[in-house]
Amino acid sequence: MRRLLATLAALLVLPLLLPASEFDWMVREFSRESGVRQMNIPFFGLARFAVSVAHPAGASELKLAIFENPNFDSTGFSRLVDQITGTAWKPIVRVRSRNGESTNIYAQTQGQNLRLLITSLDHDDATFVQVRIRPESLIKFIDEHDHH
Repeated sequence: MRRLLATLAALLVLPLLLPASEFDWMVREFSRESGVRQMNIPFFGLARFAVSVAHPAGASELKLAIFENPNFDSTGFSRLVDQITGTAWKPIVRVRSRNGESTNIYAQTQGQNLRLLITSLDHDDATFVQVRIRPESLIKFIDEHDHH
């Protein structure tokens, strides 16, 4: 019984002792700098689990954070995200619309995997999405579903 209680206690405390992921750190930094809190997304943990098991289109990891009503223009948003991502993430796509929307895509290699960080700002929210994919699996998925 003691062993069971010790194991359960360790399982509850261990996540608190482990360092937060890089994504979690970026989300906290954005929240701190912008003054906007991250929204809770019900059942998103289930979606993350499904991606980690099924690997749809070569994806093996999915993280998402949404912030409602950030007070940024597209330039300020991109500047803050660039500051938060630092040099570890390489910007590969940057799009700004005339109506104030902004999308930035960053990449990072991790062995044979590619990690993508997509940040987006529209009028009502800011979104951070991080995925880890196997490029070969993604290309195969696209080829199989290409319906010209």
